[in-house]
Amino acid sequence: MLNIITHGEDQMITVEDIMTRNPESLSRYNSLSDARKLMTEKHFRHIPIVDDNGELIGLVTQRNVLAHGIASQDFADAEELDKIEQGTLLADIMTAKLVTVLPEVKIASAAQLVHKHKFGCLPVVDSDNKLVGIITDHDFVEITIQLLEMMESTEPMDFDD
Repeated sequence: MLNIITHGEDQMITVEDIMTRNPESLSRYNSLSDARKLMTEKHFRHIPIVDDNGELIGLVTQRNVLAHGIASQDFADAEELDKIEQGTLLADIMTAKLVTVLPEVKIASAAQLVHKHKFGCLPVVDSDNKLVGIITDHDFVEITIQLLEMMESTEPMDFDD
């Protein structure tokens, strides 16, 4: 949980302040089965896909996994489906055209991107496009809750005369 400390008007919260650092990732050569297992075990909905140098090349979402799995389930039992998923590379199902942010971007700007485009997450990269973090819609909900609680605790109390 983020601890928001304000130091006056000039305090700006950045993506780096709330992102998950060094998120787990997979490679384009991992399988759909690998992604499904990681999502199930870790309760993830988004998995960044990186190359051998750690550069971000794609994103696999829960939606990607479910869409492919549903199409396969029509003609396969669980064992067949697992075999199909093992033979499906993430390179074939990942989203390669991504919007990313740098760690120093103001959190309000990142939130506007997520809201405007209805993204579930924003991968965070450095200037060399290396994955350094991820920020999800869940992170934005958490920060909103904390800010609302701070506002409530600082509001003047109403007294009846």
